[in-house]
Amino acid sequence: MNRIESFIYHVVKHNPRVKDLTRDVYQALFSLIPVPREQSIYPVTVREGFFFGFHDKIPWSSDNLYLLAHGYQGLSNNTPKPGDQIDIGVFTGDNFLLFQKITSTSCYNWQQGSMLQWLGQTNKFIFNDVGGADNVAKIFDTDGHAVGFLSKAIAAVDPNGTKALSYNFARLQRHFPGYGYVYGSDTEIEEQAPSSHGLSIINIENDLVTKLFSAKDIASIHPEKNMDGACHFLTHCLFSPSGQRFLFLHRWIKHGNFTYTRMFSCDVNGQHLHLFPAHEMVSHIAWQDESHVLAYSRSPENKDAYILFQDMSESYKLIGTNVFTSDGHPSFPELIPEWYITDTYPDRLHRSYLILYNILKRKRFDLGYFRQPYSYRDEVRCDLHPRWNHGGTMICFDSAHSGKRSLCTMNIGDLLLTGNINPR
Repeated sequence: MNRIESFIYHVVKHNPRVKDLTRDVYQALFSLIPVPREQSIYPVTVREGFFFGFHDKIPWSSDNLYLLAHGYQGLSNNTPKPGDQIDIGVFTGDNFLLFQKITSTSCYNWQQGSMLQWLGQTNKFIFNDVGGADNVAKIFDTDGHAVGFLSKAIAAVDPNGTKALSYNFARLQRHFPGYGYVYGSDTEIEEQAPSSHGLSIINIENDLVTKLFSAKDIASIHPEKNMDGACHFLTHCLFSPSGQRFLFLHRWIKHGNFTYTRMFSCDVNGQHLHLFPAHEMVSHIAWQDESHVLAYSRSPENKDAYILFQDMSESYKLIGTNVFTSDGHPSFPELIPEWYITDTYPDRLHRSYLILYNILKRKRFDLGYFRQPYSYRDEVRCDLHPRWNHGGTMICFDSAHSGKRSLCTMNIGDLLLTGNINPR
């Protein structure tokens, strides 16, 4: 954002409806200006008709031989409705160009897909689907066999593939459109802070479900004045690299409009709950290592920025304040955590930027931009949501710059080791 855009954003940010209207009118006018659809340092492989989902999951198998993906038919800028389905399968072969459909699902959204993810270092993967009156999780292997079933839909799986976290996707469909499912049930959908559900942990081997705490439990911890009359829900779970702790967001929405957010961490047994010192807003999160969390959030000093928090501590520091002026979706490579990759929301010309940042050297690399069609916005927007392969040599992201929602990859080679961009 430039200075004028930043000023307007801070004026309207507390009224999302006005903010979204202002953004849409502004971008609609600038969408008429002709600019290249794509500009990138490295070649990009585009797979139209496919996407993966969120930035906090690795689509590659542990040996980097398979690339998980959702496939779809028809338009990808329509809100999912009952009866719609998407395919689930894997890309293999040279540059991951051969797609093998394995199954399909009716539980998906365009931001997070079906929560598709691998189970540890196995050839098994898990995703959400419909099961009777509720949402469930199904497990398949790369040979196409159904090998497991969980009685609840899942949000995150631990790195070992033994535990999963679950929350209510029907509640998200009501209060956080774009992240829930059109299927599912919530017996307390009209309750502001439900006590029957919130966050549960599941033993994947035997489908043993243990409720950790409800939305009402979390809302009662250090309640804030702006919680009065608000509807509460829990979302965005993420295990630490060891799988011993996890993050989640507590959100509450007032008058169906403005959303507030807090970030918590917790042990897998529900103990040692920690509330991070963020103020009003936390959007996207990533573990840097076992004790540090990067989040785009609002500091206690009311500054919106990437902030590196220390778990179980009040310590934090702002990251890249001179080079980042807006939100993005960060993730760290497994081997070199001084780097992270992130993106931007579309600018005035609808360009989403793909960015590498080195925390130690405070150096930013723009890998390129991708112009998103104006029709891809709000619930059906196509954020880049970049994620790493296991060696930190390839990046996978979603983009609609070709005119159709697509699964894209970019090979960056040894850039993380050398710090030198070598265009191919």
